[in-house]
Amino acid sequence: MSTSNPPLPASGRVVLWLLLAVGGCAVWALLVNGAEPERAWRSLLINFLFFTSLSGGLVVWPAVVESCNGRWHLGIDRLPAAGIGYAVPSLAVLVILWIGSSAWAPWYQRQFAQGRWLDNSFLFARDFTALLIFWGTAALYLHQRRHGRSRISGPVLVLVYALCFSLLGFDLVMALDPHWHSNLAGGYFFMSGLYIAIACWGLLATLGSQAEPDQLQDIGKLVVAFSLMSTYLMYAHLLPFWYENLPREIRFLVPRMHNESWRGVSYLLVGLVYFGPLVLLLTIKSKRTRWSLGGICLLVLVGMWIERWWLVAPTFQVRLDFGLSELSLAAANIGILGLGMEMFHRYLPQRPMAGEGEEGRP
Repeated sequence: MSTSNPPLPASGRVVLWLLLAVGGCAVWALLVNGAEPERAWRSLLINFLFFTSLSGGLVVWPAVVESCNGRWHLGIDRLPAAGIGYAVPSLAVLVILWIGSSAWAPWYQRQFAQGRWLDNSFLFARDFTALLIFWGTAALYLHQRRHGRSRISGPVLVLVYALCFSLLGFDLVMALDPHWHSNLAGGYFFMSGLYIAIACWGLLATLGSQAEPDQLQDIGKLVVAFSLMSTYLMYAHLLPFWYENLPREIRFLVPRMHNESWRGVSYLLVGLVYFGPLVLLLTIKSKRTRWSLGGICLLVLVGMWIERWWLVAPTFQVRLDFGLSELSLAAANIGILGLGMEMFHRYLPQRPMAGEGEEGRP
């Protein structure tokens, strides 16, 4: 297969990622010491939830495909594997959130009905341990996969991902309002993380030249499938709240649907990330064409970043405030993720994944 030159040489991309990372972190450091430190800390949480979901889901996707005996992804499977380049930054950000938890965590030095489960040290210790186990399992899977021995480690990685990211959903999203309870919060969080990741894989595939139209079509189908899955889980999540009308459950609905400032964001998400891909990727041509699939995947990524913001911010903010505090860290994490993926490809260029170079279909 022919390969086209990337839009920027490697050195140019590294400079761009460094500028985004350093500039975004510098702006956030100023804001966290400014007039609204709580908002700045919540922005760090929002971007942690999005970029950790994105990078973790990327690494898991090849294992998901292989666990289903799929072969269509061969030749473009190294693209999502590079998501492991965000492993150390995600752990570092979680530690920073732990250190600064007194400034933003509603459970910090407070007692709720959950008892010790919401003890600050216990919460962050288990989340850090779970995330460390996940990245360790991911590294083991990638190592074994390069040697064609990932038949067992692949399904194990998928299981560890589901457990780890369910825990993060319960601890760092649902627990932001300790009086709100939902059994589906964890399931929705890890499934929507796979949705974010498949959209990112689609964008990466359209930017390169290795992906064949059949492979782009398969990714497009998965984007549609996981948009519907995320929609179903959110609907199943909200429907009992609506018809039961219990105070401890509608605490999630009220600020997002009955507050005029946030109602528009809720409707935007319905159109952009829940039902939008179903309409935009309805035709075969839209899934097989690089510019259309890439553009739609980019829209989904932007929409899912807004969705992570929407999961966190309305719990604390009656007014819709959006600006430099949120965008600076988004830029910083794009730069950090870009640097991590560049390093993965730079230091492991001569040891391709098992199966790379084979035909995409049996």
